[in-house]
Amino acid sequence: MNDYLTAHAAWEQTGNRITKDTVIDCDTPFIKEMLSSVASKQTEDAHYKRISFRYGVTSAVRAIIRDQLKCEYAEHEEGYVIHLAADEITVYAEQQRGLLYGAVTLSKYADRNHGFVNEGIVYNVPTCPVRGLKVYLPTEDGIAYFKTFVDMLVHFKYNTIVIEVGGAMEYKKHPEINEGWVRYCEEMYEYSGKTIVIQEKTFAWYKNSIHAENGGGRFLSQKQVRELIDYCKERNLDVIPEVPCLSHCDYLLINHPEIRERHHDPYPDTYCPSDERSYELLFDVLDEVLDVFEPRTVHIGHDELYSIGLCDKCKTEPAEQLYADDIKRIYTYLQERGAQTMIWSEKLLNAVTAEGKTYGGSERRMVDYETGVYMGETIPATYKAIDLVPRDIIMMHWYWGIERHFDQPFIERGMPVVFGNFDGPSFADWSTRLSDGPLGGIISNWSALKEENLQRNGVLFSMAYAAYMFWRDTYDDMQHEETASLAFDALYRYRYREALREAGTSAGTSYVEVLHTTDHLREYHQFIDGIYLDNKEFRIGEYVLEYEDGARVGVPITYGFNISNKDRFWDRKLTKGSVHTAAQYDVDPILYESAFTSLPVQIGQETFYKWLITNPYPDKTITAVRLTVDNPVSGNIWVRAITHVPDRSDAMKAEIPEPIRILGEANLASN
Repeated sequence: MNDYLTAHAAWEQTGNRITKDTVIDCDTPFIKEMLSSVASKQTEDAHYKRISFRYGVTSAVRAIIRDQLKCEYAEHEEGYVIHLAADEITVYAEQQRGLLYGAVTLSKYADRNHGFVNEGIVYNVPTCPVRGLKVYLPTEDGIAYFKTFVDMLVHFKYNTIVIEVGGAMEYKKHPEINEGWVRYCEEMYEYSGKTIVIQEKTFAWYKNSIHAENGGGRFLSQKQVRELIDYCKERNLDVIPEVPCLSHCDYLLINHPEIRERHHDPYPDTYCPSDERSYELLFDVLDEVLDVFEPRTVHIGHDELYSIGLCDKCKTEPAEQLYADDIKRIYTYLQERGAQTMIWSEKLLNAVTAEGKTYGGSERRMVDYETGVYMGETIPATYKAIDLVPRDIIMMHWYWGIERHFDQPFIERGMPVVFGNFDGPSFADWSTRLSDGPLGGIISNWSALKEENLQRNGVLFSMAYAAYMFWRDTYDDMQHEETASLAFDALYRYRYREALREAGTSAGTSYVEVLHTTDHLREYHQFIDGIYLDNKEFRIGEYVLEYEDGARVGVPITYGFNISNKDRFWDRKLTKGSVHTAAQYDVDPILYESAFTSLPVQIGQETFYKWLITNPYPDKTITAVRLTVDNPVSGNIWVRAITHVPDRSDAMKAEIPEPIRILGEANLASN
């Protein structure tokens, strides 16, 4: 038995099934529901009679770990042990979160084998304490998907979710914030890419990115937000609200321009840190967020600060002092209310690269993004504020991929560090850098909280890949291609888990699995910062399922969603230097964007993509599948196999036929 998320496991070649007759002895409804969903529908005498959950690990089980796994059990708040004996399974952990992760691992084993699990023992602990995702609030219509996504986080054993609040939650004391936010976002939604025009092509100064996708440009009631938070906490997720402060404050300033730092900015994004009215408004907002979220940690933003020391009240003060004083004031306010502070930390870095490029908290000349021409304004340095702010603030460090040494100012000062905007596939030398003491990583989605956006932006793949890094201490950079393959498989299994569970239980053909590829190629870009995704724009063809009774059903082939380009690279290369000096790897994002709804597969030098099509008429016989390529001039589609899937295990063993090349329309007999 091979679970790529499990570090220590020993199995016997005997075992039983978890079936509907197995008693799940657990008080947590979510765990019972999860394990019940993977129970075999087969009825047989040989099955596990009970699954029990116990706090603490007995001396007998510790001895088994010592004898079979050749390691010592160590108490850990998120660790777990699964002991599978002749007719009973016991999950042990020190705390509730460990029991949950044990149940998740057990459910994966059972799900892959229709409930069957070998006897043996599993023991695992995570490699780092913070494993998270950063997201926007959903729309009202997207609440159901938010919960689906949270369950996916649990499946990959994440423990943290950072939710940007901004203007997307109701403020009872300041309803004008919500009114201004909606009006502002409606303007930004005029066309895809307008926010980029506003940020980069309209003014003679830099502006930070506009997060109009947060809440879909609307806002949720506090009651709705509490419901989401409760759902997360029931699944043992730490929920961290992000309340943008100082910068990214357009949501505060649209209807309060009197406190803006740059007084001639029609779209102000930075408040004046020398104006008392700024804090009167901000602290009212923080009070409502604290009341709704009841958080242990609050993220206060502070990234992409471009307007500082400009107004009459601020221009005589050093920029680093203005920056530090603002952080300290908010920090003290939150500390008095029992909450820890987290910030985006790049403005605390003198981020000058080896090529002399300036970022973050270094002094920066504003130049035109396209021409490089100096625009006449310089952003003053703020990096000295690193020694002016409390050292227990959590640094969300998103410059890990620019220069390797940017990690060190925080490490040297003993500041808690979490790698922000984390991306496992491109992160260089994880094991060594983790040994310096960072708390872990938080992946970011800077787009609408929708499944297709998360997939096309590579967030889902990064999440599955990083789970391997977060849960196996033997991971190293040489395992990239293996890890990528395992992540692809894990996503595909999760996406089609209901289909795979049903395989073999239906008399008809419930699914059709296609293995195909294309030489169509589009330059990869992310759907973030106001670039909106419409999958219909990526349609390149259609499969038509034809039935014995003459019925026909068309299914679109969508580039980047269920098919992609054939000439992809699976390996990666360092951006510069050696593995011990480089900050990140160059990877192939085109390969990753189709992961989840399709399964990339290497065949020779080419990449094909498996895609499982749900048959809308499973009781009818499919006689043929017709393929139409929308525009043969722009690319070809190759179909390697089209397979009925009445039984998943048989389909996986089936030999792949010779490739069929399709240039236009073709009638393909079903296999």
